[in-house]
Amino acid sequence: MKVRHTLICFFFLSLQDGNTGLTNAQIPSVYTGTEGGDITVTCPFSSRGVRKFFCKRKCKPEDILIETTGVRDQRGRYNITYERGFFLDNVFVSITQLTKSDSGLYSCGLDRSNITFEIIVVDALLDGSPPEETSLYTRAGGNIVVGCSFIFSGSRKYFCKEECKEKDILVETTGFTAERGRYSIRYTERSLTDVSVYVSITQLTKSDSGRYRCCLDRRLLPDSYRGFEIIVTDGLQNRGNSDGANVEIALYENCHPASTSEPTYESLDPASRDQNQTYATLTHTHNTNAAVCVSLSTATLP
Repeated sequence: MKVRHTLICFFFLSLQDGNTGLTNAQIPSVYTGTEGGDITVTCPFSSRGVRKFFCKRKCKPEDILIETTGVRDQRGRYNITYERGFFLDNVFVSITQLTKSDSGLYSCGLDRSNITFEIIVVDALLDGSPPEETSLYTRAGGNIVVGCSFIFSGSRKYFCKEECKEKDILVETTGFTAERGRYSIRYTERSLTDVSVYVSITQLTKSDSGRYRCCLDRRLLPDSYRGFEIIVTDGLQNRGNSDGANVEIALYENCHPASTSEPTYESLDPASRDQNQTYATLTHTHNTNAAVCVSLSTATLP
């Protein structure tokens, strides 16, 4: 009976990993950071060491981001700190000002021991706390990644648009990853009460603007979801006549152009006393996401 039980458990774990081809034990811990933010990962070790290092991918010499034999060090956006404990020694590694290119596999190490983990950089991380729906402004031609955090696991995971009827489903899976054209979905499970669904769209166009949901099917319970809105813009808009007397430039990046703003009027040529003076209107717009929208208008006064 013991042999038969072992075989059944092994087969079950292999099925759970769906499209990844990895067992749960082989999937590293996944940490999520938002673009422009910072992230810190703690790596505990049961043995002491002298050399501490932080590297990417396979940790070849060219992959080493920072290493030290001291207590702490910094190299550009990368930081490492070593802290001795009673039972465990901790190596803290961090990256500041995250970009999408920072997504990938990493290792933090102490002498010959190392711990592998993955970082996923997203445009937004939704956990169900207010605001209930987030608006994301992005440019045409780019990519967008959204992380949705849940406190329970689910069997079927799907990414849909607008009313989320069957025809609105963009991509779905009962495994860990799936891809359908420009749409992809990924499921990670740190525990039964700490799971995430990552959804992405590549090569964005204006027609991608709209409301979206990342969802978890809870079998006998109603499906749970996180909602968000995507607004795809050209990024740069110019309006004016042929001689450039009137020019308006609007640049929006993950901010709402309708937010409260206060204009500032400034002459482009303060030293000039000519009546045909050119003035500029520079507007700073702030929103709850701490982003800044800038709108610049110029006009030639008669």
